[in-house]
Amino acid sequence: MQQFDISGASAPPRFPSPPIEFLTIQLMPLADGGLSVSVKCTVFDEIELDLIDQDIANERVATLDEVCALIKAHVRVAPLH
Repeated sequence: MQQFDISGASAPPRFPSPPIEFLTIQLMPLADGGLSVSVKCTVFDEIELDLIDQDIANERVATLDEVCALIKAHVRVAPLH
């Protein structure tokens, strides 16, 4: 099992975010030949005992290389402790 970090900030967050349960990447072809990319995560709220969806990124890109760059910019695989 891998743990993902989506903070994207250079400094660590003041309160650590809960571990991500699911990471979803949606691709939709556009009429102009590009792609619409949506990256979302689902985290477990330990207080409310509920799953919460969070948008990470929603962008239009021209190539699959740009899709990979978008994912690399927003999602980091954290080492297991």
